[in-house]
Amino acid sequence: MTLGGDGRFLEVTTESPVPEPPTTGTSRIGPMVCGVGSLLVVGLVFMVSNSVPPVATGANQRSLSDAMAPQLASTGCCRFAKEFEEADWHNPQTRADFMANVMHVERRFFGEAAALAFDPDTGMTYDGVGLDYQTGDVQHETLRTFSAPSKEALHLSLLALALQPADDVPAELATVLPLLYSTDEALDILEKKARTMEDFDARFPGFGGFMPWFCSRGINEAGYCKTLAEPGARMTPVSGWDKRLPGLDNGQLAFGAVAVVHALKRRATQEGASSRFAQLGRRWEARLERMKASVVSLFYHGAGLVRMVSELDNITVDVAKNASNAHNENGLFLWDAFEGEMIVLFMDIFGNWTKYPNNGEEDRKLMWKIKAEHVEPVVYTAADNTKMVLQKGYWFSAHEQWKTLQLPYLDIPLVRHLFANGEFARLENSVQQELPGLMASVNAPNGVQCDAHPYCSAVGIQALAEEPVFSFKEDTVLTPYAAFPSILVDSAAGLAWYNHMLAMPRVQTPVGSIESFTDTGKAVAPMATWDAKATTILAMLGGTGPMLRNYMQEQGIYGVFEDRVKSMYGPVFEPVIAAVMPNKASIDKHIAQLPKLPLPAPHPTRKDSLPEDFPSCRCLAPERTPGFLQPNNP
Repeated sequence: MTLGGDGRFLEVTTESPVPEPPTTGTSRIGPMVCGVGSLLVVGLVFMVSNSVPPVATGANQRSLSDAMAPQLASTGCCRFAKEFEEADWHNPQTRADFMANVMHVERRFFGEAAALAFDPDTGMTYDGVGLDYQTGDVQHETLRTFSAPSKEALHLSLLALALQPADDVPAELATVLPLLYSTDEALDILEKKARTMEDFDARFPGFGGFMPWFCSRGINEAGYCKTLAEPGARMTPVSGWDKRLPGLDNGQLAFGAVAVVHALKRRATQEGASSRFAQLGRRWEARLERMKASVVSLFYHGAGLVRMVSELDNITVDVAKNASNAHNENGLFLWDAFEGEMIVLFMDIFGNWTKYPNNGEEDRKLMWKIKAEHVEPVVYTAADNTKMVLQKGYWFSAHEQWKTLQLPYLDIPLVRHLFANGEFARLENSVQQELPGLMASVNAPNGVQCDAHPYCSAVGIQALAEEPVFSFKEDTVLTPYAAFPSILVDSAAGLAWYNHMLAMPRVQTPVGSIESFTDTGKAVAPMATWDAKATTILAMLGGTGPMLRNYMQEQGIYGVFEDRVKSMYGPVFEPVIAAVMPNKASIDKHIAQLPKLPLPAPHPTRKDSLPEDFPSCRCLAPERTPGFLQPNNP
């Protein structure tokens, strides 16, 4: 198969102001301190297709032949979801064919040639760009050349997976993985990032190897992030983050760097000490060691508290050598058992605690004690009256499971049990509510506002949430990326739900999935962001949990990871599980049993009119296939 397809890449020439990034974290996660919320400045991305070749069809247009399935996207057709609506998702070949199509189209967002997802000079991610609501065409003036550590974490994870030795790649992914980045492409991008980060660290040693919100190409005289049309490319902190670091995002970034180091070192053992893998691996390992040396000074506040935002007195003072340079004046701390847990893990396992008694053993345990106080079980009663124990979410938004994308949490039977039960509840809720998709914090579709704001943070399932969840009066907001946790635990069900959402009007674009849509299919959010795209792609590729497990085992600290996670979850959940078990079987056997996740019901035949698909994403066909959401011929 050839990569890409016919397409026209348009250069961005219009600059736009840099919006003020959030002040209490940069991820989609909700407030991790008492009463204080965090918002996400999201980005957008798109490309325009120049021609739309016809889609091959057979006697049964909804049954794909082995030869046809991977070719849909490679011919230029990006509206392939309808071809998989009645597919057998439990068939590994179906899943591989589907993912091949996904990767072909998503590459038009993630690939370097597009100059949309990351900067061609610095290698650093962009926040994104919007597209025309009527045509699906790129809106170049909306390209946002600023980004955050969370986006970098996703990019590093994808690049690390692209560099895995062939022996490490599961058979189902062997033909899919190379479709996003080739080995040479991944190395080129990592070299650019390494050069940019080394330069950034030399100019701003106070950040200790970590990153604030940043302008990927630097800031121009007007105070905006530079566009591709402007000369010079040197990453610079966004205004307002000149002396501040987000803790949550940098936990994600740190483990992204770990994945890169592990992948490069594995390849270096095969290719030799003088290979490109080894040379680049040494640079990334030096970056990782820098982060390990400074993480405690930057983010540990004392008394078991972890700073949500670290504030620096002097950006030129190396915090690894002067811990007093970092502090926290706003009293905001991370205590959640979701995304914010990643910086706690990195600090505990890899941090330099030599300035604390007993190498910080008591302080490290206290961090987890505080976190355990905020872990809460909930008993969910399924439609068949089966009782399931799962972890209560903040809003029970899908994004809260980000940590399972990057770390080997699912290795631990109890965590996998709770996680699978949670995804069963998420999917069954959509089945019961007759929703054509899943919910997560996301940018709202046009015309929809959540709590008088265009970003819908408090989106989830109220019965499974700690905090109040927004109640939609009419159109419920759904998003394709909400399928990523299900894909991790049950790829058949997760991919079925992802495709189910792609089949909605205007959810597929020339560069992959869109940000969000309403359950009626009448409105979409005309944008694409790293968080709402890369999370799903990373889940399809299995995440970096297996890589991180191997790295920690090699370092002799995997046992510490297991112990910390088990000690937080076990005392809270095992008594509740024992109380609801239907028989006297051992709790270990009960935990080993995972639910079969429900598949979506077929899309109903609609009598009301729905918007046509984007003109830039229609596929020609010699005859129209009856059924839901068949694209019209141009």
